[in-house]
Amino acid sequence: WLRNVVEPEIWRHYRVPLAELKVAASYACRPMNNQFGSNLSEHGHANALDVSAFTLADGRKVTVRAGWWGEPRERAFLRAVHAGACAEFTTVLGPEANVFHRDHFHVDLARHGKDGLKGYCK
Repeated sequence: WLRNVVEPEIWRHYRVPLAELKVAASYACRPMNNQFGSNLSEHGHANALDVSAFTLADGRKVTVRAGWWGEPRERAFLRAVHAGACAEFTTVLGPEANVFHRDHFHVDLARHGKDGLKGYCK
């Protein structure tokens, strides 16, 4: 995803390389959305990553929280990265998925559907 989507999109929109990816969460043994009684999150299986920001080589930072509804270039970049994630991961949740994902992209490789191949992109 970084090589195939994020890095080309940063170059396309900003003409500088990616310097850093801000990981908001990775492994955490907890229920989905930290809601008591929910199934174990993919984070609890070490199968998920939450990304909240992208730092460019020139020091600029594009955050999911501000940029998703921010200026046109940020919006275009983040929407392209989100759409590209849907081709690389089986689950992708972003700011429009629900209140729990307003400030980050959640990506994982959970198996969905009877054959385990169905994707979920929101």
